[in-house]
Amino acid sequence: MNSLTRIKTSMGQIRLKTQKGLIFESLGDLMLPLRKNLALSEMTPVMLPDDSQDALTIIEKYQDLWAHNDEHHFVKNDLSNSDLQLIVKQLASPNEKYRDTGAFFFLSMAIQNDHLSQEQLAWLTAEVIKDDALFSHLMEKPNNASFGRSYHLAILWMLLVKNRTSTRSFISEQLLDRMVDQVALISLMEHDTRGFIDGKGWVHIFTHLANVLNELFMLPNLQRADKVYLTATIMTNFRLLDTPLTMGEVGKIVDALINLAQKNQLYADYILLSLKLWRQDIVNEPFIQNRSRWQQMYNRMDFFHEIIVAGADQVPKSIFEYVLTTKNYLS
Repeated sequence: MNSLTRIKTSMGQIRLKTQKGLIFESLGDLMLPLRKNLALSEMTPVMLPDDSQDALTIIEKYQDLWAHNDEHHFVKNDLSNSDLQLIVKQLASPNEKYRDTGAFFFLSMAIQNDHLSQEQLAWLTAEVIKDDALFSHLMEKPNNASFGRSYHLAILWMLLVKNRTSTRSFISEQLLDRMVDQVALISLMEHDTRGFIDGKGWVHIFTHLANVLNELFMLPNLQRADKVYLTATIMTNFRLLDTPLTMGEVGKIVDALINLAQKNQLYADYILLSLKLWRQDIVNEPFIQNRSRWQQMYNRMDFFHEIIVAGADQVPKSIFEYVLTTKNYLS
């Protein structure tokens, strides 16, 4: 059994106990060892998508066709399944031309403008949450596989928005259940905090992850226990992140959590508990003068600052008052 499989098994047990109401306050402490024991290995060869130029040619063909149809009010053409599959592969490309302004922009347009059938939307949702999509090289030091993890999350967000705003749902209960498992794992274990990379474009995994979590938090058919469980995964990860998030990611995560906290006191209580555990990490453990520990401290300060910036009128009173009194290290 490899390390990812062991983590999945442990996470599944924690989720089940949460759903049964057996654990609440101990959620973060149960997850913490899983994240703490993450020992990043050196990069192994990353398999990059082939046929990139072919995909770009196909993208341009459909864009021209759709523009022509819109202009002349013709019936819109759906993508063929084979073309869709080839384009989706480009989400893992480290080349911005094929990944971001190519596949991501094109798939976003196809999703929003109803160029995909219900069956294709369901297939695409299942495709972007596969292990190969969300966990590729996750247990290694940051590398080119991060682009794929990030942009599969970005498309998942678009699909969740589409599902929420459509009259017909294409995300089944079984698919949503699988999605929670997959998103929970990457929320806990993701460690690549890079924003923009010269020559390659955006990584921005935590921004796309924040968008996905925010959509999941809004789902009325997702039980409260799962929303608390997902909150625990991202909060536990933030307790240990020791590299900087400097391109708006912290604000996006905080916004998603505040939106959740406003919905029910249960969520506000758990977020407050997580913030207290985070402060205890820094106060109770001997402080080591190294870059990693200083970065953890500043990540916490940035997180608390974003809550204050959100304002007392948006943040539940218990959270806002706690953050105000403990925003500084050892205060």
